[in-house]
Amino acid sequence: MMRALVAVLAGAVVLSACSEGVSPRPPPAVTPGQGSDSAGPLDPTDVLAGGGSVARPPPEAQGDPVAGEQLPPVEVPPPSGSARVVGAASGPVGLSQVDQVDVDFVVRGVRGRGQVDVEFITPTGRPYEKQGQTVEAPPEESRTLRFSLPVAGTQVTASRMTGTWQARFFLDGVLLATTPFTLEP
Repeated sequence: MMRALVAVLAGAVVLSACSEGVSPRPPPAVTPGQGSDSAGPLDPTDVLAGGGSVARPPPEAQGDPVAGEQLPPVEVPPPSGSARVVGAASGPVGLSQVDQVDVDFVVRGVRGRGQVDVEFITPTGRPYEKQGQTVEAPPEESRTLRFSLPVAGTQVTASRMTGTWQARFFLDGVLLATTPFTLEP
């Protein structure tokens, strides 16, 4: 009972703090056609802000390119890539002088996320090893990925696989670049 009394008194204090001292009443109901203007309901665009302004239709009706018309799609170039051998193996190199061959692949035009694969092809034209990495980038940016072919202590040195090798780079299965490197005896 005491809580109810406190709640009522708190409500009275809040109402007495109102600037007008009385609770607001809803406006009287108005029906269309009542009064001196019997034009009917107003269109939302006919409401004038600040008095004296001229009402304008929404931007879509005016053909505003920002709001109504579609802008032409931005041309995004197709994915592309380039590759180059880096480090000691950037020129012809002897098998005993190199531990691995490093190849940098620069890819552009990736649309979100893609799979980059490299195939190392022996001098006889047979696939030797395949590696892959996921790449993520906006289409306007490029990414550089490094791939390494181990040489020292592998089948490459044991079988003396000398000659010109190829590194073929694919983005989501599409060939984008090929670069050669030479391993000498």
